[in-house]
Amino acid sequence: MRLTRHLLLVLFACAVVAVPVALAAVSGTYRGKIKGNTDVTVKVKNNRVTKFTTSIYASCGLQNFIITVAYPPAGQMGKSARIRDGKFKVVFRGSPDVEDDKRTVKGTFTGSKVRGTVKVEGPCSAAGDYSARR
Repeated sequence: MRLTRHLLLVLFACAVVAVPVALAAVSGTYRGKIKGNTDVTVKVKNNRVTKFTTSIYASCGLQNFIITVAYPPAGQMGKSARIRDGKFKVVFRGSPDVEDDKRTVKGTFTGSKVRGTVKVEGPCSAAGDYSARR
């Protein structure tokens, strides 16, 4: 009985340590596609998203364009987004000159994959789902 209790405690301790490691995103470059079949690149280093780039079809008034969504944006190089519990969320302005140009990127890491959404609001609007793998 005593041996069983010690064995269960050791197994529980291993599980508690293993869960945060499993939720951590593996450093490297994740490549994939966004709806509309354009490329997505997500770079991760030390459990932080250091770079995100994609192009997305956006409605800008009466016209449609392909616009680039890039994090970190111009003027904020070196900035990164923390990955917590396998997830990240970044809200930023795509252009420092346009006050209401809001961009949101969310993602969830599972194993060697990341899936998420990109949303653009302001003069242009767009939304799309992406997936990428390492």
